[in-house]
Amino acid sequence: MAISSTLRDLRASLRARLLIAIGAILAVGAVVLSVAAWQYAATAARDAYDKLLAGGAVQIAENIYMQGGVVTLDPPAAAFATLSAYDLVFYRVTDPRGVVVAGYDDLAVTAPVSALREGVVLRDGIYRDQAVRIAAVARRLDGAPGDGWSEIVLAQTLRARDALTWDLASKAIGLIAAMSVLALVATALCLRLVFAPLTRIEAEIVQRRPDDLSPIAMTPPREVRALVGAIDGFMQRLSERITLMQRFIADATHQLRTPLAAIDAEVELLTDQTKDPKALDQLRNRLSDLARLTSQLLDHAMIQHRAQAPRFVATDINALAKSVLSQSVPLTLDREVSISFVPSEDEVVIAADAISLREALANLIHNALAHGARTRLMVSVERTAESVAIVVWDDGPGIAAEAQAGLLVPFQKGAGSHGSGLGLAIANEVAQAHGGRLRFVGNADDFSVRLELPISDQTASLSHLW
Repeated sequence: MAISSTLRDLRASLRARLLIAIGAILAVGAVVLSVAAWQYAATAARDAYDKLLAGGAVQIAENIYMQGGVVTLDPPAAAFATLSAYDLVFYRVTDPRGVVVAGYDDLAVTAPVSALREGVVLRDGIYRDQAVRIAAVARRLDGAPGDGWSEIVLAQTLRARDALTWDLASKAIGLIAAMSVLALVATALCLRLVFAPLTRIEAEIVQRRPDDLSPIAMTPPREVRALVGAIDGFMQRLSERITLMQRFIADATHQLRTPLAAIDAEVELLTDQTKDPKALDQLRNRLSDLARLTSQLLDHAMIQHRAQAPRFVATDINALAKSVLSQSVPLTLDREVSISFVPSEDEVVIAADAISLREALANLIHNALAHGARTRLMVSVERTAESVAIVVWDDGPGIAAEAQAGLLVPFQKGAGSHGSGLGLAIANEVAQAHGGRLRFVGNADDFSVRLELPISDQTASLSHLW
């Protein structure tokens, strides 16, 4: 799970970094292109209206003539109509003597006379507190007084230019924005396709059982082949280490239990030869406690390992409970205890880890004999529609309600107990690994521990397990 989480985080990080980087590049490009589009739109609008303005100035120049020795203007209505569709238009016609013969007296242009005589001159200016574009040209009239050159000045406000600039620029910027968004979406889709192999590797690892440490089956892309190879190498080393740990636990179990059993046998022999049997009884009890503790510690390690990788098989609960009871009760006890077994009337076969269940039930029976049963101990199997319970009942004092939760924690002992504090914890962990629970029922004179296991939705799967 840690490996799959690492892969998921790595994939998300790379995808986010690439999307952010590409998004930033697209954003910068969009801003640059938008500025360029605005400049282009402004230039195009200016050139278009400059041509209209220059053409209007030329038309005005062509419509001036001499009449009775005076310069006269016949205003071109078509030119004025075109120029004044969205803007204000101002003009001035001056005869060779500098007398304004038509238009606005205060309209002027700052341009050399020689430039006006060569062609139309365009200038930016301010007229009556408004930004205007000015076109000026000079025309020579035959028979006119002075040098014969008349000056024509035509000015137009910039509203139509600005409107055309905004129209052209907004369309171009909208197109740039749409293309940028499409490019980012396409990049996201491409990244999804690019990272699809990592997603499949993640899915393969997530779907594995915890004990499956075989190499990743799918062939990774060349870019992540080294990463997948490193993961495979790590899983191989982890598998070897787990195998060594399991072998050590099995060897330790055998090596510890054998000398402890031999020591116990030696104590039995010494009992008949010593004059102080009480001391030997204490020694025997200590050795028995040590053997029990060693066994429970190793069993606890085994249960924890099996809980991570449960091996469920079809298990007959009646047969299992009867077998464990017969093996867990010692041949001799320090008191008379009636042992009984009550199986379920119906056959109870569920998918379970039989080894873990045996250890859990054995610990419950040992606890009942050591700390509970005065004269009676009974193991029964009870089945309901949704669960099966293995019940260990005794006529002992039971466990106080306030102490029950604490005894399910490893190494927590009851008052006056000389045990290891692992028996009930092991049984509780086994119950939880099977999706069940360990429950205490009873009072001071009638107490039972119930190992409840769910059986719903399992019957259909037993045909290939049994």
